[in-house]
Order: sequence, then structure tokens, then C-alpha cells
Amino acid sequence: MTFLTTLKSTALAGALTVSLSAMATIAAAQDSVTLKLADQFPLTHIGSRVGAQALIAELEARSDGAIQIRHFPAEQLAKASGLLDAVRNRVTDIALVGVVYNTDKLPLTSAAELPGLFEDSIAASKAFEAYIQNDLLEREYLPLGVRPLWGTVTPPYQLMMAKGEGISEISELEGVKLRVAGATGELIAKSLGAVPVKVPASDLYLGLQRGTVNGAVYNPASVFGYKIEEVLSAVSTNASLGAVAFALLVNEDVWQGLTEEQRNTIEEVAADVRLSFTEAFDAGNTKAFDKLAESGVTVFDLPAETQAQMNDMLGAVRDTWVEQVSGRGLPAQEMLDAYQARLAE
Repeated sequence: MTFLTTLKSTALAGALTVSLSAMATIAAAQDSVTLKLADQFPLTHIGSRVGAQALIAELEARSDGAIQIRHFPAEQLAKASGLLDAVRNRVTDIALVGVVYNTDKLPLTSAAELPGLFEDSIAASKAFEAYIQNDLLEREYLPLGVRPLWGTVTPPYQLMMAKGEGISEISELEGVKLRVAGATGELIAKSLGAVPVKVPASDLYLGLQRGTVNGAVYNPASVFGYKIEEVLSAVSTNASLGAVAFALLVNEDVWQGLTEEQRNTIEEVAADVRLSFTEAFDAGNTKAFDKLAESGVTVFDLPAETQAQMNDMLGAVRDTWVEQVSGRGLPAQEMLDAYQARLAE
């Protein structure tokens, strides 16, 4: 063999080695992915602990590290009201989005936040997930360029007051400034004679402390993540002031760019974590009343007559919702019926 032939063979072997190495690198890159996940919750919040943090741990464990998540909690990438746009515009790949902050873009989804529809948040979360993944996927989510991976609803919201020991009659709420998160909360507060004031959860502590609001329509399990119990005087146990729905959304282009194996893993983990999320949130809500009492907050029951009167007044909220959403040319009654049918399954 001549020196030139040997040189050519060596060069060919080297090129082949480089090519195979490059192909292996590409294959490895296709089998692994790093995604950004954003949410509104501080790391101490129950929604973060049993939501995003649990999802990240499970994804990385079940994929043997092939699916990595960069977590941006506590509104680091966007305010709670901006998380839907953040995932639409690829600022983040995945986001846990509060529907209450996005009723303008997700009007039919907001049916899940109406008062008096359920008592069991675990069963309701299963119904809500089916509602958004089937009844609303092509109608409300894919047109926005996002896909729901899970849906959950909180236990029914309660009445929280900054002063006093609670209320015994609804007339006591006349003119009281109540914190609400969004449009549905506004309808609820108005129906009770209160003045709704939109305040994000992250600003509620200061709002109560400074008197910007006199109370709140909020979820007991969530107060501790923001230390809101420090500025509360009383919390009801048996009001049913609607709920807040959350959807874990992934950018549709990102989703389609994943391998089938990656999508399957994410779907399986999302289903399992969604269930544990709702179970933990429900349990946390029950335990919250004891923790609030230990913190010096008065935990009170509405009298049966007052509770019945409140439920009657809140029934009108659903009618108003249907009227307002229908006014936008949307099938509000049809979709509310669809959600209630899911709840009845």
C-alpha cells in the first residue's frame, strides 16, 4: 500500500468517525430536551410544592434525565395575568395559567369558576380537565397556539375579612371592598352587595394591610404562601364563592417539536401529578382552617339561613355569565351545559 493510499484511508476513517459522532450527538439531542416552565406561585406555596415542583421531579425521574425543566416560579417570567401570553409567545414553553386572569381569552373555560357548581374539587378537577381537553381544545385553546396538559379547580372560595369576627347576615357586606381575582369574582361580589376590587394574590397582603380592600374572596389553602393569615381577622368555612381554575399549558409548536416518546412521558406524568395536585390541594384546604385558627384568625360558619340566601343570590351569577358570554357571540349555555354534564359523570 502506497503512502497516498494509506493517507486516503486514514482520512476516510477519520471522516467516518466524525460523521458517526455527529449523528450520535444529533440523536442524543433529539432524545433529550430542556423546557422552561413558569408559574405565579412562590416556592413555599402549596400550588408550587404539589404542582410545578412535583411535575419537574417526576418528569426528570421517569425520563432518566432526558426531559429537563428550568423552573421560573413567583412570576419571574411574567405576572399571573401574563402567563398565557408568555406561553403563547414562547417566552416560556409551559405555564401553569390561572384562568381567572384570562377570561377575555378563555371566556368559555371560565364556566368552571362559577359558584355553586360543585363541592368536591377532586371530582370537579377531573371533569374540568375533560372539558378543556375535549369540548374546548379546538374551540378555545389551539386557536391561541397552546394545548392543555392538565386542568384543575380549587375547592370553593371563602369569605375573608381583615377586621371583625365574620358576618352573620349578607347585609353586612353592603359596600365592603372585597378582593377578587377576575371577572367572575366581580359578578360574585356584586351579587352580594360588595364592591369588587381586582387584586392579584401576590399583592393581597398589602391590600389588606393598607385598607385598599376590607376582605377577600380567596382560597384558604393559598393564604400561607403569601403570609396573608397575618393580616386576616376572620374566614368563613361554608361559603361557596366560586373557584379558580388552573390549566397547565404547553406551546403547541413546542409540543409538535417533541418526539412521540417525550410527549407520551409528559402526558403520563401530567395526568399523575394533576391527580396528586388536586388531592393535596383539597387536603390542604381542610387543614388550612385549623392552621388559621392557630394563627389567631376567627374561623366562622355562616348561619344556615344566611348560607341559603347567599346561594340563591349567587344563582343569578350563572345567568349573568351566560348573558355576557353569549353577547360575545359564543355558545355560553351550550358550554356550561357541557361542563355540568362532565361534572355529573
